[in-house]
Amino acid sequence: MFPFRLVNPDPSKPFTIGRKSDNVLQFDNLMVSRYHAVLNFTDGKWILQNLSQNSITMLNGKDVKSATINDGDIIHIGPRQLRATLRGTDLTLLVMERETASDMQTISLTEKWREIIIPGIAGNAYARILGNSGRESRNSGNTINTDNAGENRAEIKFEKAIVDESGKRIRTITIANGNARRFESAVVGFRNNDLLIEAQGTGFDVFAQNVNVFAGKKQLLKEIDFELPAGEILAIIGRSGQGKSSLLKLIQGINRCDKQSVVRIGGVDYRKSEIRKRIAILPQDPPLRPELTVEETILDGARSSMDVRNFKQDALGRLEKFCELFGLSERKHNLVKTLSGGELRRVALARELMGSPGLVILDEPLSGLDPYNSRILCTHLKQLAFLGHTIILTTHSYEALLIANKILILHQGEEAFFGTVQAAYAHFNTNDPQALLTSITQSKSAEWRASRVTSRVTSRAASKAIENTNIVKKNESKYFFERIKLPRNFAYTVSLSAKQWFRDKGRIAALFLQPAIIGFLLSQIFSSKSSLWTVAFAIILCANWFSLSLSIREIVQDKKILCDKFRRGVSALSTLTAKCTLPIIFTMMQTAIVYAFISTRITVPPNLALIASVFACIALPATAVGLFTSTLAKNTSQANAFLPLLIIPQVALAGALVPLDQMQPIGRALSSVIWSRYNQASLLNTLLERKDDISNSIFAIIIALAFYIVTAILLHKLKKPR
Repeated sequence: MFPFRLVNPDPSKPFTIGRKSDNVLQFDNLMVSRYHAVLNFTDGKWILQNLSQNSITMLNGKDVKSATINDGDIIHIGPRQLRATLRGTDLTLLVMERETASDMQTISLTEKWREIIIPGIAGNAYARILGNSGRESRNSGNTINTDNAGENRAEIKFEKAIVDESGKRIRTITIANGNARRFESAVVGFRNNDLLIEAQGTGFDVFAQNVNVFAGKKQLLKEIDFELPAGEILAIIGRSGQGKSSLLKLIQGINRCDKQSVVRIGGVDYRKSEIRKRIAILPQDPPLRPELTVEETILDGARSSMDVRNFKQDALGRLEKFCELFGLSERKHNLVKTLSGGELRRVALARELMGSPGLVILDEPLSGLDPYNSRILCTHLKQLAFLGHTIILTTHSYEALLIANKILILHQGEEAFFGTVQAAYAHFNTNDPQALLTSITQSKSAEWRASRVTSRVTSRAASKAIENTNIVKKNESKYFFERIKLPRNFAYTVSLSAKQWFRDKGRIAALFLQPAIIGFLLSQIFSSKSSLWTVAFAIILCANWFSLSLSIREIVQDKKILCDKFRRGVSALSTLTAKCTLPIIFTMMQTAIVYAFISTRITVPPNLALIASVFACIALPATAVGLFTSTLAKNTSQANAFLPLLIIPQVALAGALVPLDQMQPIGRALSSVIWSRYNQASLLNTLLERKDDISNSIFAIIIALAFYIVTAILLHKLKKPR
């Protein structure tokens, strides 16, 4: 993403723009005049006046001498861009920190290594001519045959490994004459011994051809085609149930397409891992943790999308800029659960943008918002497109049409129109955005699809002709990315869970009151004459209840957030381990409280270390099973419904109510995979101060590990597209 800043001109004084230091807004560039332009607030309007005689001053792409500024206008001051946002008479200028003119380097290569700089790639890179002898060249770390073996090739060596679209690490690439390689912020081409490096924005272009989307055997979308250039906004509209969300879910990897469907993001198949890491996805109801603050929420997004080095250096700076851009600066320390609907959407958007995604996908972002908040969010989306992000959104709101560069209309799962908003009005014979949806009919849709067949052939022929005259053959380009090494995850996830737990006062009260109440009741039931067999059984059931109730919601309540994190490369294994930690610790604590009450009624003073180890052997498998169930559950209500089903086998098959040797064969077989059977034997031996069989602990830990491994595999699969 381009770096940016926000500037608010003072209406009481002239706002001067130029190269000299005494200007209010200074640009240090020779293409900007010393006193280039001025903004004055006159008669309730902001007026832009050009002061330069020999440089560019443009408003929305047209040269101007004097012009009135309107909301959303784009101002060019030489090679610099500014976007105006008007709220009444308050003017805000979004200023691009880098120049908009194409930054092209031409570097002549020889057979000796030469240091080069590729925008967006940290670390040194070196390039040279790779001689034309031989029939093979190295490409992307592999040895392959090449059609240009008789020509020189450029070889680029990287000090730090980069990755290709699939995440494979690479240190050396080669580029044949006339070909190019695409990086996040640059295109690198090679022609006639010259290396051409052109800086570009981070936005991805999107290409979809013959897209057929399925949910099981049911076809949801049929033969969808569209192209969206980088840095533009596409609004997908249509009545409810026409396939808008289905198309977004395809790009997310939730729905599947057939083998003939083509969806490319930045020229790369949308299922490739590195592209998926650089897509921001906001569902209609963005999943946010209500117990976290705005600042913690946005930084959480940064930790799952920014390289550890960039996170340490830039995360707080980006946080401040996005809070300023989205009007959240005064709400940074507020809990998410205290925010309004519009603020929640902006927080979710800021969270996703911390990693500078090339594509932002929003499902019904204006749903449920009042007109005022809808306009604010639309303004922010237009600002993001100005900063280089490509945006795709579904909507029922006509306000989104005012900011869209292109619209895709879906009707009965088929494409009813694709093009500019103005062209859509012409095709459907209306100038009213609100009437556009009601104008969609089967006949109009069929008419568009018939005309599309002819225009598609002409368009593709023209594109082919342009491609043949281009220096860089687009169909032979390949995408490479800077390798992202995310910040450490385990300790952070534990601390984040702790914040969620301890900010919920009801939950904290239950953590201490529940075992105290249960322990007190049991202390009134048991006495020195009570059977230690029964005492052990009561403690084990309590421990199982504590562990399962603490862990069974840990995954499902954050599942959407975790899916997004895993898609971006966060380790599922470290996340699962972190999610195990607090339930195990608090289960042992709660069980210890219950035991402390009961111990006053029994005469046995067992070794506390042995008691703690037995409690751990109860907590480990119970927590693993709780997290496994939480991973399978679709929502927290469903997870809670599993609690009795998990507790009943511990009661029936532990060997306490009915001795194991009196059970039916099937019951005995089932009891072998019930950890409470082994816990019961261990705790009873400990209370009786007998030597315990080590196999009791081993089998309990094996059961825990088995469920842990299966859960880790299930979580890992969450990040893979269908």
